[in-house]
Amino acid sequence: MSLLDKDNQTQPKGAHLEVIPNEMSEPKHDDNGIVNVAKSKFDDLSVGQTLWTFHRVVLVSLAVYTGFVCEGFELKIGNNILANKGFIKQFGTRGGKGVEALDPTWVSTWTSLLNVGQIITFLYIPWYSDRFGRKACFYLSWLWLAVGCVFLNVAQTPSVWALGKLCNGAGVGILQVTCQIYVMEICPNKIRGGMITFQAVWSNIGNITCNVMMQELNKRHPLNYTLPLRILIAPVVLMMFFWAFVPESPWHHTRRGNKEKAMKSLRQLYGGVEGYDFEQEYDIIAKTIQHEKEFMEEEPGFLHVFKGVNLKRTLTVMLLSVCSQFGGLSVVLSYSTYFFDLAGLSDPFLGTLILSMFPSPSCCNLLAVFLWSMTTDTFGRRNFINVCETATCCFLSITGSLWWAGATSGHVPASNALLVLCCLWSFMFQVVNMSYAVMSAELPSAVLRVKTAPVTFFAQSILGISFGYATPRMLLALNIKACFIFGALSVPCCILMWLYVPETKGRSAAEIDELYERKIPAWKWSKTRTSVEDHSLALFTEKE
Repeated sequence: MSLLDKDNQTQPKGAHLEVIPNEMSEPKHDDNGIVNVAKSKFDDLSVGQTLWTFHRVVLVSLAVYTGFVCEGFELKIGNNILANKGFIKQFGTRGGKGVEALDPTWVSTWTSLLNVGQIITFLYIPWYSDRFGRKACFYLSWLWLAVGCVFLNVAQTPSVWALGKLCNGAGVGILQVTCQIYVMEICPNKIRGGMITFQAVWSNIGNITCNVMMQELNKRHPLNYTLPLRILIAPVVLMMFFWAFVPESPWHHTRRGNKEKAMKSLRQLYGGVEGYDFEQEYDIIAKTIQHEKEFMEEEPGFLHVFKGVNLKRTLTVMLLSVCSQFGGLSVVLSYSTYFFDLAGLSDPFLGTLILSMFPSPSCCNLLAVFLWSMTTDTFGRRNFINVCETATCCFLSITGSLWWAGATSGHVPASNALLVLCCLWSFMFQVVNMSYAVMSAELPSAVLRVKTAPVTFFAQSILGISFGYATPRMLLALNIKACFIFGALSVPCCILMWLYVPETKGRSAAEIDELYERKIPAWKWSKTRTSVEDHSLALFTEKE
């Protein structure tokens, strides 16, 4: 049963009214005379027109994402700082030959504590977000990151450094669960995918900053590891400054039945947009939430994430969550410097920087982010994601095979080929990795978004802990042949993604609900006309 046909008394509850293309139904009205429309009239604008018309929302989204500078910085510094002589001197121990070295148990623990911090966050953030709102989550994230930053700056022992990693993991976990949901709820459908993905731009800025600083630090001040930690204070301060001006999501207020506050949020976000009907746009949100609650027949809870049609939505998002770990997340983001060192590059830090910034003959993470952000709302998501996952499987296998070509034993052409392949691998992987952020916001129902995200990200965190311990040992034992393991794990993910990842470009939350309820196969979404489109077209044609 679609959102707009729920008042059809001839249909049994839970039944679906198949919509025939080009067949119009009369738009319906509620008791207050408000049209039951679930798709905004602004969805007819082009991507460029939408960006211009809703420039205030774009600025709010960019402000929200400042926290991801900390995420990118934190994910990279955990690996790069391990090679700093000053860090080794401070936190290492002397071995049998009197040489200082880091305890491998502590190294693995520091990496894993980021994921542990995320898991701690997932235990309470759904309740906290539903009770206090998205903006309150931003402030809580800032508190965790600020405390973590203090611990890292004052740490003199491995245990205090571990506390800093734990707190940063908790803060980053809130960002990863909350930010894309917030942007999903405030952005028009036509620019939603690009704006959700833009978080990766800020993350890569933090990533690149960390790489550049660590490269220069290891050349000029090899005993000083604290400078990057001092710099980390700047984005933490900027986060609080920007978030102070971010309004609460109107979806949160609507879900709690507070129309006055929801309308206030709508005016803060969309005030000044010519022709914006606040009552109608509020009604779109209210009707979508009302329909989803009625479809579940009871108050939504955690168990609903695994019930009925929501189970398919949850498993699809979870698939995208785990495929990033299977595709080599720990190598691309956490152990890239170690990977290039084992591969025999003369400057492993430069190899890491190239992956993140500007490879002349190849593509890189930042290029992937910009390309996705600028094209996903025009050309769509499904094919781009699945082609990149297929390419990731291929590049992982080819990269592993270069071990027999002498890539790690001084053969220059093979070493150069390795760097090029790693750049291509990183580009394709980055697209797949970003797809989780978009789909975790778009695919779950409106009333279960904040509950679905922690559940699906929990799977990634558990795998992150496992690979945090396993990846260094795999690289040490297998060298670049370890890529075969990631490639083999990625193949089943690739097959399942072609079967279950749908096209969500331009679809409203109500349309996504309808397509799942009608059990339309993922590969047919882009060609399927919904009743939401029919009713909206009839309404706007009538008004003209």
